[in-house]
Amino acid sequence: MNDVTPTPLPLLPRRAADSHKGHYGRLLLVGGSRGMAGAVALAGMAALRGGAGLVTLAVPESIQPTVAGFEPSFMTSALGGRGADALGADDAELLLAMAQRSDVVALGPGLGRAADTVRLVHRLFHRIEQPMILDADGLNALAGHPELLQRPAGPRVLTPHGGEFERLAGAPCAAGAADRACLLY
Repeated sequence: MNDVTPTPLPLLPRRAADSHKGHYGRLLLVGGSRGMAGAVALAGMAALRGGAGLVTLAVPESIQPTVAGFEPSFMTSALGGRGADALGADDAELLLAMAQRSDVVALGPGLGRAADTVRLVHRLFHRIEQPMILDADGLNALAGHPELLQRPAGPRVLTPHGGEFERLAGAPCAAGAADRACLLY
């Protein structure tokens, strides 16, 4: 048995009584595809629990009702039209406009790896000036294209696990390295 008592997480600062959710940041979360609605919904729930004020999930039309059902605090935007199962390059202009009204953009959870979706990620990576967090399929879309990482439109945070890191870097992690250790190379 482990006798170590875990350190409690710090509480979020108390919010002013006369404030509203718009005072605490606007996040645009782009992700999801048929069969992967949970990934983007869980990421949205984490953003709310982390203190984000307004969280908008931009998802394919086919999964919007499912995603919206996870959390009543989400705002959702159904993209792609006509029952779209994945986001694609045709959604770029609308997403760019939505990003302009956001403080931060997160891109990737459950997005999928279709060629048109990969083109969308490339376009957003190079055109959205707001800080962007790339995770999961957002990272997979950049793998094999190291030149793309050299020209972001704004600040970027990449969150690869070991396998994603290896795809991005084009080289394996050090033998026996834990996922976190791969981030240091």
